[in-house]
Amino acid sequence: MARGDFEIVDEKPIGCGQFGTVFRARRRGDGRIAALKLILHQGENGADAIAAERRGAILQQGFASLHGMVPDVFEFGDDGNDFFIAMELVEGPSLEERLRGGALPCDEAVGHALWLCEFLDKAHAFSPVVEGRPYRLLHNDLKPAHLKIPDTGERKVLDFGIAKALEETRELATDVGRTIAYAAPERLLSEHVNVHADFWSLGVVLYEMASGHRPYPALEGPRYRRQLYSAITTNAPRAPLPRDCPQHLQGIINRLLAFQPEHRYQSAAEIHADLERFARGETPAAAAYFDTPLTVPVARTPGATVAELSPVSLVPPPVIPSIPPTDPVPPSGSPRAAIPPTEPTRPVEIRPASRRSFASRLATATLTMAFLLIVVTEGVAWLFAERFRDTLPSIDERTVTASRGAYDAVERWSLFDLGLRLRVNRPLVSRLRTVGDQVIADYRRELPTMGPEEWSQAQAAFNWTRALSPHDTSLRAKELTAEGHVRRLAAQKARPAASATAMAQTAVARFRDAALSDPRSFDPYVAMAVTQVYALGDVDGALSSLEEATKRGYPATRRETALRGDAYMRRGLTGGKRAAVLTGDERNGALVQARVDFEQCVSWFSQIVDFGNAAHNLESCKAEIRRIDRQIDVEGW
Repeated sequence: MARGDFEIVDEKPIGCGQFGTVFRARRRGDGRIAALKLILHQGENGADAIAAERRGAILQQGFASLHGMVPDVFEFGDDGNDFFIAMELVEGPSLEERLRGGALPCDEAVGHALWLCEFLDKAHAFSPVVEGRPYRLLHNDLKPAHLKIPDTGERKVLDFGIAKALEETRELATDVGRTIAYAAPERLLSEHVNVHADFWSLGVVLYEMASGHRPYPALEGPRYRRQLYSAITTNAPRAPLPRDCPQHLQGIINRLLAFQPEHRYQSAAEIHADLERFARGETPAAAAYFDTPLTVPVARTPGATVAELSPVSLVPPPVIPSIPPTDPVPPSGSPRAAIPPTEPTRPVEIRPASRRSFASRLATATLTMAFLLIVVTEGVAWLFAERFRDTLPSIDERTVTASRGAYDAVERWSLFDLGLRLRVNRPLVSRLRTVGDQVIADYRRELPTMGPEEWSQAQAAFNWTRALSPHDTSLRAKELTAEGHVRRLAAQKARPAASATAMAQTAVARFRDAALSDPRSFDPYVAMAVTQVYALGDVDGALSSLEEATKRGYPATRRETALRGDAYMRRGLTGGKRAAVLTGDERNGALVQARVDFEQCVSWFSQIVDFGNAAHNLESCKAEIRRIDRQIDVEGW
């Protein structure tokens, strides 16, 4: 079979992942409904992603034939430079949907966990040979969204995905994809995984089933991604489980979520056995390590009564020896009492201290006090600088402004900024550059996730970095790029239209300045093209900007293909409206040009039918071509 044997029946994806998009499709031969996963060859890692998906499809097909528990794979193969997998479509709710109603009853949660243990036990024992190499299998992305629990039929684990195959000769394998909320700390810190990572993920799932939320409910959402990463990798205290969660079940969860992998369960069978003990009302093995023992009152020895007290023996104090008498002092006037006369004592002349010596001592004291004050102040400032240095890893695209306020407070404490200069500034510059660069890099993706706040923080990061590294000329272009994005996004909400246009033009001006500051960068041109199409309707300018970005090495994605399609569609619609108020040859010329634009629109959107609104826009452009053709026929041109 080939990709053409499956027809997409709904252009709206039923699932989108890091490496592919899943559509509801129908097999042409027998009409069977299937899930069709399309993996595009794009970016520098495109070939590796497709190779990993191919291995994953082979492994999933083999595992399904032996054990079930996962969707069956009907067919997979190349689709030009891309790759497709057609597999069983599993209908029904997922565990994630079930959890939207809150925590599950204890017996239901344990039932799902027991089934997942059986799945992991079979998956970890599965050792196929693929392309002449023996492999072991991990799921590596276990979470409620990947467990289907239909009312009728067998549960199914979805998304074997990518990077699940471990070579038999290796203990660890590089982890390509990640879902942070369910990822083990060693997976986030080293990007390596083994079976213990699956056990951690199972622990998070069981925790969520028991409580109705994940271990760090205050850190939900993309904006807290870095804080969540830090909480998991530093073993921050988790939110407590509900009081009605049985203590022994808490012990099992705590062992699954042990920070050190060696302290977790060592096999899925061991977890299964402990869960069964709990279900039978017995004490699980985890209770010996991870349960909190009940408080046992300590028996006190009753105090003795007064009658029971032993009598105290009174011992007389020791006798102090008598001191022998001293010789008597001779009486006054006796020869022994006579004291030889001495010369009269000369009076001591007390002279006032000189003004010079007093001033000298005062100056010395003042300098000493000033020196001590400087030492103490710089010491305190150094301590504050060290504390600020400890916070550097937490600076991200949401906290730059707040961090600068903390930095300025430390700076005000110090006269010479020794702590900041020697201990903070260099790693701070590196961190700020990383934060800003991550926001810029996000915009190179097909579907960027950063919004106005992140771009504002990126601008602040580059501005702060320039203040600390004034000789780094590359920072000016990045700061201008970030400022341009801030203005571009503000233009989308500006009212009236004239204000929005003026702000968009200012954004384009910032992008042009950024391009002049760093002629090698393609980022300003990409942003310029987006602004020119969607805010200014400047199709020719946008196409020219995209060409400049391509010349500078920009790896265009489906977003840029869609942008070109949108550009021609917008110009075609504008041309059609213009033709409506013209007559004669001018009207004919405007209609012909609009038709050319819509043909370009069809050409671009037909390349990315499965992306965004491409399918809808494709049909709209085709309809416009038919409408123009009817007008031309009616008017006899």
